[in-house]
Amino acid sequence: MLPLPETGGLDWGDGLQGRMVELALLSEVRWGMDDTHLYIDEAGNFDFGPNGTRWLILTCVNVPWDNQRIARLAELRHELMTAGLDLEYFHASEDNRQVRRQFIEAFADLLQPGSIRTCPLLKRNIPEALRTPEKLYPTYVGPLVQAHVGSNHRRTFIFSDNLPLSRKRHGLEKAVATELSGKSSSLSSYKFMHHASKSNFDLQIADYCCWAIWRAFTRGDDWAMRRLGPAVARWDDANDRLGYPDGRDPWSLVTEAEPFPRTFRSTM
Repeated sequence: MLPLPETGGLDWGDGLQGRMVELALLSEVRWGMDDTHLYIDEAGNFDFGPNGTRWLILTCVNVPWDNQRIARLAELRHELMTAGLDLEYFHASEDNRQVRRQFIEAFADLLQPGSIRTCPLLKRNIPEALRTPEKLYPTYVGPLVQAHVGSNHRRTFIFSDNLPLSRKRHGLEKAVATELSGKSSSLSSYKFMHHASKSNFDLQIADYCCWAIWRAFTRGDDWAMRRLGPAVARWDDANDRLGYPDGRDPWSLVTEAEPFPRTFRSTM
């Protein structure tokens, strides 16, 4: 948690007005600590032809701000550098197995149960009318954001990695605007930001969470998803198990995961 600013040595003015300025600042800092920070990532592609991926994994991770976590991940990167590894940032699909394990171990226990909301879509089941970012994101990503936000009064900051296609950026922004404006009237405010993943440790955490689910669904490689455990909010749906590696259901790996809202399941 961020420390409150030291105010004793600052001159806010005399009397009631000065005290009001001081209290307003302290209130703003405390409010910032309670902000909701959501990080959106995906695995797979929008190619629905024979050369496209079988799955499209959509993920929204709630990672509360914590400067101690950031320091811990920066220290890990420094340790890897001193061990001789030229690592600019953490990226699950590019990192080696040793780095993956160390990075996941560094953050897995810091995630609260249900903080990873995910929507694994078997692409052949996605209706034709939804097979564009402008249509698919509002249908599937919007509810992921809403599941985290609910009806709270916090400010919400939503991050995604820089997206090369403007229609994908617009699709994500539409998904958030439609869901939050229509269903979270008590929400104080929200802001959507597209940042380079390498600039943000928490976007790198979201990348790893999405990768872990992708590996479980597409490769049968379950150690990372098992390690995340109850942080993953399961899609409680009788999906097409023929799409799973070896016919296995990856959700069986997460015995304590909470179910998705029933309203989600009707779209599949």
